[in-house]
Amino acid sequence: MRTFFGILVLFGIWILSAVGGGFSAEAMVDIGEIGVGARTLGMGSAFVGGVDDASSIFTNPASLVLNPNLNILSMSGQMLMDVNYLVVGAADTSPIGRVGIGYVNASLGSIGIIEVSGSGSTETVVQTGTTDYSSSIIIFSYGSKLSRFLRGRAKNISLGANLKYFLQGFSGGGSVMQDAQGTGMELDFGLLYEARPWAKLGLLFNNCLPSGFGGGFLWKDAAEIEGIPMRVRLGTELKLLGESALRENDKQSLSFLTDYEIIRESNWPSVWHLGLEYWPLSGLAIRCGLDQKPAASEAGIGVDNNLTAGVGINYRGFTFDYAYHQFGELAQNATHFFSFGYRGIKKQEEEFDFDRAVASGVVLPEVAPKPTLVTFSDVADDYWAKKPIEYLATLGIMGGYPDKTFRPERVLSRGELATLLVKAKDTKVDHSSRDFFFDVRPTSWVAPYIETAVEKGYMKGYPNGTFRPNQRITRAEAAMVFSKFGGLYVKEKITEKPYPDVVRSHWASPAIAAGKYAGFFEYVGSDFDPDASLSRAEAAEILAKTPFVKKKIESLIYGAD
Repeated sequence: MRTFFGILVLFGIWILSAVGGGFSAEAMVDIGEIGVGARTLGMGSAFVGGVDDASSIFTNPASLVLNPNLNILSMSGQMLMDVNYLVVGAADTSPIGRVGIGYVNASLGSIGIIEVSGSGSTETVVQTGTTDYSSSIIIFSYGSKLSRFLRGRAKNISLGANLKYFLQGFSGGGSVMQDAQGTGMELDFGLLYEARPWAKLGLLFNNCLPSGFGGGFLWKDAAEIEGIPMRVRLGTELKLLGESALRENDKQSLSFLTDYEIIRESNWPSVWHLGLEYWPLSGLAIRCGLDQKPAASEAGIGVDNNLTAGVGINYRGFTFDYAYHQFGELAQNATHFFSFGYRGIKKQEEEFDFDRAVASGVVLPEVAPKPTLVTFSDVADDYWAKKPIEYLATLGIMGGYPDKTFRPERVLSRGELATLLVKAKDTKVDHSSRDFFFDVRPTSWVAPYIETAVEKGYMKGYPNGTFRPNQRITRAEAAMVFSKFGGLYVKEKITEKPYPDVVRSHWASPAIAAGKYAGFFEYVGSDFDPDASLSRAEAAEILAKTPFVKKKIESLIYGAD
């Protein structure tokens, strides 16, 4: 008499299609590919080149950095008629980078346990009971720009990792199924290279944790740790149509994704994943693809060419995605996937100033060709910095508050100064996601201005990789910043004190001397007070005397007259 487990035929087909191998009672099944979501499934499961939503948790974690917003993904249903699945995941920005957590589960109930006795013509098959099967993965995900660790360098390279915890096994079925359960751990490591605004390259290593560090899966009734096949994916995303694409179009977009996958398992063939995503409208996507999977047959391990298709709707950041996916040659195995999620709103540049102003409590005035100067209720006619304040407010460089005040004595922060400098030079700002400094959230309105100010050399961060955006700016620091911004000649050493309270050995004394000579500090009394906080009024006064801004003010006055 011999006893074995009769797994339903459809469940076996799913394992062959989705995982690429045969199934036994104690086979380790990595169901992670279900978690990619309906959007990616509709694009042939091509994702290594970067997908900017919560599916990055289940695909290439390095692409988490592509979207700085809160991302949520959920998907549930039934595939191959009998297999129930559930996918949930969320990612957000933290002080250390992008972090996420995901959960995937697939289950099948009432699997028959059969007993075979006898042989030949006397062989009998009797079902002795049933058992339920469940496989789950819990994923902890992390992604960041490499520049976070290299002090601003390698901004176009991102890295990410997934730590995966597996739970899998059978429940019920009596003593014959005792200890038919197990747990395991694995690691995914991904890289993403943004070679061009329209081209990204990705590299992903699935299940790459060595067994010596805990990688693998252990069944309770087995003595050895079972390895999980490693997979290597190399992929690209080419933006053919759209903003910053090969062909510019601000209303439509088209992306082509390709993945080449190598499965480190004997006799398993390499496969391709190809996908297209077309957005004819800002809120509607159409997708199609080819998702190759290893498949077992009488001739050995071959390849199934599974066609995919899908549509997506994006409304105010909330998403609904549908995907059709073939699994093998049997028509009844084709599955319909539905997922819901949230990916946030990508602010357009023309909208950003308004949103930033609301968030920061500052209203930026609109500039007309021949404007009337903007005035403020708390800036009196005889206020010492009245004209610079009004000029800069009219030019849109500095703004007031909703109550029509300017608050000239309010202390200026380092982040606010970076914003003023970038706006003063009319520098184009990239509002896409970034991880430039440890303490600057990519979703913060000031993040792109800080990055631009640092790239242009107006300001610098600190050696520990921080910028301290909310820290007050001192007069000494302002002297250094404005001397660079204004293109002043700063001597390495000076022979005389620029002010009685500034010694020649002070780290900022050359910049203070250069600013004094250029007339930046005419408002200062006998002492400079280098550690005093810089006010908004002082910033307006100094900025108005820098050559570039001075020319803008002269043009404004000429036009106004």
